[in-house]
Amino acid sequence: MDEKIKAELDTLVKGLEGKTSLEVKNALDAFEAKVGQTIKTEAKSLFDAEIEAVKSELKADIKVVQKHADTIDVAMQGKNANAPRKSFNDVLKSTIEANAELFKNLKPNSGTTNIELVGAEGLEHKAMSIGANFGEATQLYQDARPLMITPYGNPFLGDILPQGSSTGTKLVVPKEEAATGGIDVWSGSGDKSEVNYNFGTQEVPFKWIAGWVIVDREMLDDVAWLTSYLQQRLLLDLKKRETAYILNEAVTGMIPLATAYDGDFTNGIERIIDGAYGQIVDSTDGGYSGTHLITRGRDAVKIGLNKASGSGEFDLPNGSMSFAAGNLGIAGLSSITTTSIAENNFLVFDAAATQFVRRLQPELRVFEDATLAKQNKIMFRIEERAALAVYNNSALVTGLITPPAV
Repeated sequence: MDEKIKAELDTLVKGLEGKTSLEVKNALDAFEAKVGQTIKTEAKSLFDAEIEAVKSELKADIKVVQKHADTIDVAMQGKNANAPRKSFNDVLKSTIEANAELFKNLKPNSGTTNIELVGAEGLEHKAMSIGANFGEATQLYQDARPLMITPYGNPFLGDILPQGSSTGTKLVVPKEEAATGGIDVWSGSGDKSEVNYNFGTQEVPFKWIAGWVIVDREMLDDVAWLTSYLQQRLLLDLKKRETAYILNEAVTGMIPLATAYDGDFTNGIERIIDGAYGQIVDSTDGGYSGTHLITRGRDAVKIGLNKASGSGEFDLPNGSMSFAAGNLGIAGLSSITTTSIAENNFLVFDAAATQFVRRLQPELRVFEDATLAKQNKIMFRIEERAALAVYNNSALVTGLITPPAV
């Protein structure tokens, strides 16, 4: 090829970089007209060779990237990225087939036989799932998160008391008893005043508060609704039973431990105020003062309305009582209504003298065993494990709202 023409061709090829197909075609046509058909053919061959070289280089780069991706996948999966993934059913099938003769020759009371699973190397935890082994099965989800604390916005006693947690099997609660001595002004001579706090102990075991419900499998057609409803409804029932446990559990409940009202007032409101700010304060030497009131709902309504029997007027003490939006407030006491206290009874207490300790937070679990599966049913279970600590019985006072006539 003429050196001049070759130089022109080199210049043309370099100038074609980044050009469109139409621009390349027009440039080649113009070059052909200038140097003839032979030169056109040689130039096109040279151009095609450069394109193929670029393609080859790109393919080589792709292979390198793919190899790197495969290496990462193998590291993440713990096995060959291209190998088929096995379910537990696959491994079990291979094991049975490999030990067929052994199974045939097994005899009753022949002792323990250990059989190693065939092909279980690298078997993933998710290979044990329902979906991996039964493709048409409906997926069930276990929700073991701590549940919402106040369903329907209701206040519950277990959420109002000071909270605690433990990993033990029981609580050893310090019981505050009458102290001797006390802090005093020192005269400058002799010994300073001795303070002798007396503590007793009480062991409180953690109790399970639990329940379960069985529903038809068809209800799982709307899993979101069913789960949300059961979380609300089961938790509501759990919280109600939790309140009953806190108040009435034998030996350790607030009402069995509370001291009886010992004042002389006969009016219900006055008895409540006297118990909270009179008896508790005096009996604990100012260490505690009432913070909360517990009654039944109907009793709270009667107290709140406080209708005078003579004139028929509603007579609420100025500045000491309020009854609004269903909440009863008496002299600053926070009121809680529950059916876990008897009618015409009240309990006032200082929350600082108590603590509700949970060993296990409330949780909701889903179960489907062989018996339930045969009946096409599902079981939901809710439970918690907790104990109540009461540090000073004198900080709790219980009594009748309206005492019997003398």
